[in-house]
Amino acid sequence: MATMTDPATLETLRAAVEAVAPATEGMPGATDLRSHEHVADMLDLGLPGITVMIAALLDAYAADVSPGTPFKDLSIEDRGRVFRAMSTDDSQDIRDAVDAIIVFGCGGMFSEWSGYDRSSGELKAPATWAAVGFHGPVHGHPDYRQDP
Repeated sequence: MATMTDPATLETLRAAVEAVAPATEGMPGATDLRSHEHVADMLDLGLPGITVMIAALLDAYAADVSPGTPFKDLSIEDRGRVFRAMSTDDSQDIRDAVDAIIVFGCGGMFSEWSGYDRSSGELKAPATWAAVGFHGPVHGHPDYRQDP
């Protein structure tokens, strides 16, 4: 699925997933793997247009951290402050927005989504699997089977 999210909203989501899962030594970050596109795809699949609202919420909470600065222009530390404020909000919907960014952002990193080449249709093991020592799915394990 190719994201239909507008570029400004996608840039805000990119900043959000970068704050959730930045690159580390030996491990690509969420933005390296375009996880923000996965976030946009999954959110819009569930509720078309919701990405625009979530980006607006991120910007609104950013104003409390650094007045006049959009979320995407905040430092990683300040983006974390925004997430902490949103995750403790009285509104379950606000907390769910943060949860969705985290779940779908990490999902874009560690699921087969990041190993799928949309132009060729080829599926390769994502780079993150090797980085965390995961060798891919196993369809049963002989040591756990009981002999009939």
